[in-house]
Amino acid sequence: MHARERQRQRELRGRQFRMAAYIAAGVAVLVAIVVGMVLSSRTQPGRTVSLQGAEHIEKGAQHVAYNSKPPTSGPHWNIGGEAPANWGIYEIPIADEAQIHNLEHGGIMIQYNCNDCLDLVSQLQDFYNRYVPAHRIPLFPSSSKIVIAPYPDMPTRITLTAWGRIDTFDAYDEDRIVKFVDAFREKGAPEAGRVP
Repeated sequence: MHARERQRQRELRGRQFRMAAYIAAGVAVLVAIVVGMVLSSRTQPGRTVSLQGAEHIEKGAQHVAYNSKPPTSGPHWNIGGEAPANWGIYEIPIADEAQIHNLEHGGIMIQYNCNDCLDLVSQLQDFYNRYVPAHRIPLFPSSSKIVIAPYPDMPTRITLTAWGRIDTFDAYDEDRIVKFVDAFREKGAPEAGRVP
């Protein structure tokens, strides 16, 4: 009887050791995933902005203040022909509540804040006209998923936004713009890959 009890105790310790090893391995895998996600987020262009949801609201409805200028998520309109805005180049600002819907579809907003900056506007338009034909979206070949527009109420001269991401700078930097567009266009947004 005493030998059986020792055998049972050894088997119990063996099971406990294996269970502890499985738990430790699971924790190690979870830590590695979290560390990888944090490092990946840090190496991506721009910075993360806390998400404020994706609620559709009526035009004129009151909503929480956006946590960035321009916004990167939050309450927005769903109005045919107005929100989301058509992809392309604009000479007038796009309402925050409309542009968020573009971001929700996996789009990129490239916005500028300057007066009499024809050189910058020309550079952004040239970028759009060269980039879009060379970088078609396989699922939506006729959609650029990029909007270029003025945005007079922001602290920097140029701002790039995607769903939950923002990059701000003052001098035209095409490499920076390309990296941002390549990193986030059609990626990470609630409706990316589902709608043009």
